[in-house]
Amino acid sequence: MKHPLHACLLFLSFGIIIAACRRPDPVDNLPSEVDLGESVTYLNGEVAAYTPEFLLDTVNRVMAYGFVETVSSKFIENLLGFGFVPYETGSFELTDDYPPNGKINASFSQTYDEDLEGYEYELIDADDGFLEIESLDTVKMEVKGRFSAHFKRTKRNFKFNLGLPKYLIYQGVFYETYSFK
Repeated sequence: MKHPLHACLLFLSFGIIIAACRRPDPVDNLPSEVDLGESVTYLNGEVAAYTPEFLLDTVNRVMAYGFVETVSSKFIENLLGFGFVPYETGSFELTDDYPPNGKINASFSQTYDEDLEGYEYELIDADDGFLEIESLDTVKMEVKGRFSAHFKRTKRNFKFNLGLPKYLIYQGVFYETYSFK
């Protein structure tokens, strides 16, 4: 390098690339509880605009917990989901296996322009993740709990940016009503 400024710029660029690829830190202090309808979802430590959609499968007596973010300006829908959840309270381990074999299926998917698969992610650090259902009122159809799930991008599918980093750490606290499927 002929000029010290070139070396500084190269070092700075390399540092920015490393920072963009590193795994984010989880939220240290999730709220202990939220009011009905005031659920909060964190993505990589920042509050994210995800809408909870919870369903009870009355035939199989299992729940599906979904958290949906729609980025209408870019025609993107992000979906964090927990499936095959027993219709009961408890703390459940995560897996991406199908069938989940006694654990809860955790997944993340991204859809672009209504039907094209966006970035692809896989569940990682399943032992660090969980779904905890602390209260389930079957009369009022209300459910309360918390979750943590970690994902890593495995495929981009598009050359342009769909707005998500390589690593996703989802955490949240919820208190919502659910409906029948």
